[in-house]
Order: sequence, then C-alpha cells, then structure tokens
Amino acid sequence: MDVLLRTLKTTIISILILSPMQAKAFSFGDIAGQVIGAVVVDKAAESASDALSNKEDGEQNNTVTQPPQDLSKAPPISAKPMPVSLSTEYSNDKIFSKRPKIAITGYNVGAIQTAEVSARSTREQGASVKMNLKLIGVDEVMLQRISNAAHSDLVSQLKKAGIDVIDAPEFFQSADAKEVIRSSKPVSDDVIIVNGPSGVGVVSSFGLIPKGFNGNVGDQASVSLNAIVVYPNLALDFAWTSGGGTSHLNRRVSVDAGTRFAIDQRSNFHVVFSNDGRFVDDGAKLMLSEDVGVDDVFATTKKKEESDNSGSVGFSNALGFGMSSRKGSEYDVIVDPVRYEALAMNAVKGFNAELVRHIKSGKGS
Repeated sequence: MDVLLRTLKTTIISILILSPMQAKAFSFGDIAGQVIGAVVVDKAAESASDALSNKEDGEQNNTVTQPPQDLSKAPPISAKPMPVSLSTEYSNDKIFSKRPKIAITGYNVGAIQTAEVSARSTREQGASVKMNLKLIGVDEVMLQRISNAAHSDLVSQLKKAGIDVIDAPEFFQSADAKEVIRSSKPVSDDVIIVNGPSGVGVVSSFGLIPKGFNGNVGDQASVSLNAIVVYPNLALDFAWTSGGGTSHLNRRVSVDAGTRFAIDQRSNFHVVFSNDGRFVDDGAKLMLSEDVGVDDVFATTKKKEESDNSGSVGFSNALGFGMSSRKGSEYDVIVDPVRYEALAMNAVKGFNAELVRHIKSGKGS
C-alpha cells in the first residue's frame, strides 16, 4: 500500500507541474480514476469542496454585484445635489473672512479608473483571492465637459450667495498667478485620470503635479488680487469593495465588490491666504471624512478573466500534501455616459454648495 501511495503522489505531482496547455488535456476524473479508482475521486472532490465552500466560514468568493444589463429600464436619475459634508483641517472657516474676494484657480475633476480588493490567509497552506475592476467609457473629453460645468456652477453659486468671485481665467491673467503650477493636458496615474476646465488645465491635482515648497502656492496672488485662493479637487469613484486584508486564523478568505457612484474621500478644497505675498500665512483643507455614494444605476459589468487553481488544490488535499489556494477575477465596468454625467453634476452641485456654506459661515453671513 505504501508503494501504491508513493506512486500515486509521484504521478499526481508530475501532472500538476505540467505546462498549462498540457494540464488542460487531463480531467480530474480521468487522472484519479486511472490511478486508484472512485475512492480517490470522492475524497479529492470532498476535500476541494471543504476547502472552498461555506461563505459564512470565509469562503474564497469573488463575485460582483450585477446591475441591470438594460439600463434603459433603470429608474431615471433625478437632478438633485448630492448631500455633502466637509470638515475643515489646519485652520477654520474664519480664513474666508481675511480677504473680501474668492479666487478660483480652476476645477480638477478626476475619475478613478481601477479598483482592486484582495484577501489572504496564512493558516496551514494558506489561500488568496483577488478582484480587479476597470472603468470603461469615462475619458478625458467627458471629464473636461464635467470640469467646465463644475467651474461654471461654482462661480454661479458664489455669485448667487453675494460673494465677490474671481474665476479661473481671470485668476491666471494675473502675473502673480504664474507661480501656480498647472498642466495644459490631462494627468493620470494607474488609478485616476484628471482633467480641468478648457483654457485652464489641471492645477496641482491630487499630488500628480508637483507643488511648490510651500504647498499649494498662491500667496502672491492672494495679495495682488485681494482674495482667498481656492483649489477645487473633485474625485469620482465607481465601485465599492468588501473584505480584503490578511487573516492568520482562518483557512478561507472572501472578497466582494459592486458598482457604486460616489464622491471619493480624496476630494477636497485647498484654501490659501497670505498677508504680504511672501508666504502662505494661513491655509485650510476642506475634506470628506468618508466617501459619499448613491445607489443610482449607471453602469453594467462584464467578467473578462478568471483564474482558479481549486482543482489542483483538490488533488493535493486528497494525497495529503498541502498546496496554497488561489482565485482571481477581472471585470469591466461599462458606464452609460449620460447617466454618469448626470450623477457627476449632482456630485458637483452638492460639493460646491458645501464650499459656499463654509465661506458664508466664515464671513459671518
């Protein structure tokens, strides 16, 4: 019997290390049946099932919540501002009372393009699961449209509130605004793509453009324009994720994800004040404490790729030698551009209204 088991292990190990193309030629039933018969088939299937089942016990799961595939039947998106609450860091709202005008440097709008969640267990042989989601259909042209509209909306809201405002084109006509670093082209990294208003570009956005030694500069313009300088940065997200991290106690791990339109937590307004133009004498950052999302449907999902070594894990469990379990999947999140832009403008209006509220509070009105 010992000789048979050693032969069995050697045979299965040899099969498992075949190239992927060679391995696909063998099925689980064929291999196990040819080597030792039905008893091994039942045991291996049972072990694989035990290792990868029962979600309540931390199943290796990587499913995406699927929205309706026909978005024409989805409820219409109502045009109402998203409820946004911003807290003030570094300073307080009184900074807005230090100069009579508000100067807007531009309006960066970023769309997060990818989302990833992974989980890993280190118990016994361990297990890992990973999901990747990619946004499809939001490009630089769309972001510029949203950015143009966002800038116009902010200027309009400020004027309606009786606040003296200098818009971005006027701001950059000032010689003292030349120190503010900007890009005439969209900027991006592996996670986010950002664009700004036409003729203005992207201004010191999300750390993607180098800032001056004094942070978001604007000290000289604050004096020459007699204004508090404001940098708007709005980031839009498309997915939620759940699970992730590392577990040392469980054999099984789980992750989940789905589509969700949200204002991402990295969104903010940077605020700059200077007494004499030599330094930033006071600065504030208005920011979110968490993402602000809505349940409106705006995209469909499509699975692209999936990897799963559970078959190999089943063989190894049946034969008494351990093997790490791995699962992974990739999804495309394909947006409906009309619905996405409608939600973006709802985000813009709520985000801008909260800045106006802070300005009015600081000015005592």
